[in-house]
Amino acid sequence: MFNKADDAAESVIAQHSQQSEMQYTPPIYLKNGPIQQRSCTDLFCCLIFMIIMGSLGYFYFLAYTKQHLERLYLPVDSEGNECGDGKLEDYRYIYFVTPDQSYLYRTVCVKQCPTERQPLQCFPNKQVPSCASNPSPTDLSKQVLIYDSKAFNNICLPQDPKLLDNIRSAAFVGEIQNAFVNLQNALPVLGISAGIAFGLCLIFTILLGLFTTFITWIFLISYVGLTGFASFYFFLYFINKPPNYLQFPYMQQQQESFAFNFYILGISGIFGALNLYALFNICYNFTRIKFMISLIKLATKFIYQNKFLILVPIFFFILIIFSLFIWLASSLLILSENQIDFQSRDKIFPFERINPTSDTILKLILSFIGMIWLRLYIISFARFLTVSTTTIWYFMSNKIPENEQNFLSQSFQLALRYHNGSIVAEAIYTFLFGFISKTFNLIYDTLYKYKMKRHSPILHCMAQCLLLICCPCEKFIMFIGTYAFVQIVMTSQNFFTASQAVYYTIKRNQSDYSRLSGLGVTFTHFGKMFIFLASSVLSFYIMISNPKYNDSITKPLYPVIAIGFITLSISTLFMDMFGQSADGLILAYFTDCEVERYHFGRDECGSCPEQIRETITHIRKKKNQYYG
Repeated sequence: MFNKADDAAESVIAQHSQQSEMQYTPPIYLKNGPIQQRSCTDLFCCLIFMIIMGSLGYFYFLAYTKQHLERLYLPVDSEGNECGDGKLEDYRYIYFVTPDQSYLYRTVCVKQCPTERQPLQCFPNKQVPSCASNPSPTDLSKQVLIYDSKAFNNICLPQDPKLLDNIRSAAFVGEIQNAFVNLQNALPVLGISAGIAFGLCLIFTILLGLFTTFITWIFLISYVGLTGFASFYFFLYFINKPPNYLQFPYMQQQQESFAFNFYILGISGIFGALNLYALFNICYNFTRIKFMISLIKLATKFIYQNKFLILVPIFFFILIIFSLFIWLASSLLILSENQIDFQSRDKIFPFERINPTSDTILKLILSFIGMIWLRLYIISFARFLTVSTTTIWYFMSNKIPENEQNFLSQSFQLALRYHNGSIVAEAIYTFLFGFISKTFNLIYDTLYKYKMKRHSPILHCMAQCLLLICCPCEKFIMFIGTYAFVQIVMTSQNFFTASQAVYYTIKRNQSDYSRLSGLGVTFTHFGKMFIFLASSVLSFYIMISNPKYNDSITKPLYPVIAIGFITLSISTLFMDMFGQSADGLILAYFTDCEVERYHFGRDECGSCPEQIRETITHIRKKKNQYYG
């Protein structure tokens, strides 16, 4: 009885799987390359995107009309006059004439920060009607004390530590102003970090084409060494035993605050986890690294044949930075909406502390969601251009004269004219269901393994029942992937149908794909993390070793976050170009072979470009040699 139930369940699953797999075989017209008669795909997603972006644009416009951005960075004197603006354009700095905690509202705008022997060049106001020195110790409400001071942005900070402590609460009032000032002072370093990341990516791209095997092993070993060293380095600071080598002035100054600080331990732990993950991946995929190197050679040959493709990460990085700038600007505009009526207050402090209301917080959340959506769309657009150029080049490079080949331009036209909705759909689906899809696939594969264990009747029966439940779920979750663009370019299908077709293409070629799957993604991960860490460490070293930044950057956390965002964005866009090209070429190759096999009965791939045919044949021979 039990065996009959098993056989029935297995036959249902097998029948469902077989029918589904053969339902999405590639059409015969792909013999001549991607379809020419196209229609717009995923129009609903495109419409939603346009409505939301239009709404956000109108939302930002309203924020701009109500903003008072100067509140975030311009100090005001005791009368509410903004230093460095309007009639006080020459009086840029705020000066505390009574540096006592009870009289921090007594301030004036000055032309320059005075020393003890210099007269005070200030703009008088109601609270401070005269700029003449009056060091009265008895009546502090009339005191005008001239002391040694030093300019920090637009504040005159006392050189005396006691006086500095007295005014600190009024001079540094909140994290928003602090972040604004530190990022402004670190702009040269941010530009340098972008230059370093771009430089490393370009060098990496050139060297990969010349010494693929050597460079691949060098960056794998360097990545493991860099993460391991960083983990050990920060751990030594945590236990208060910093290394005598590589001591920087900033690190020496912060040694006591770093000791037994759990944030430092967390940084050490993150680097340690990255190191262990890298070691595990290298050991687990050690026998497949030869295939990964071959795939990278494949992608490098393609990129060398389509040199203009390297403009894609550069151009889209600029768009990502522009979207980040829009988000930061809109957030600052939202924070500065409420104007303070200085006329109705007796005591006015230089910087007003920002206390966001629930309405302001909601606007900030909407602005953040809009930025995330826009960034995902930009990355998906760049991914489409790479995959589309890869696919068109694979099928058409042998059919079009070399002087007429402009595959990147064709891909850009396809994206704007027909498949913008699919780009939006990929960004939405990947963001919402990408992790769920990977988890579901893992569960699905695990259930199949347990189904085969007949010696455990309970596990066997549970797996059978759950697999029957999974069959309809498979129709929605399991197809969500990152390779749908290959099928969209070939057949002009919508995103969901294309995802299904790619999924079953992979299933039909499971023997080859299981040995090659994920190698492009693995290389992309290590490549972008290596460039990200190397460029971030170099930029951080430049920042902390330059005395200029020791004085102007009081909290390096904000510049470090910005440096990390910039370098990770650049490295991701560049390395995705390699990973997506490699995986896209493999999927195009599978589809090409299936067209010949199912429609013409030939075991060959007719459209494979001559430039990569030898490399692909070499990969297949290696696979047969190692795995049979």
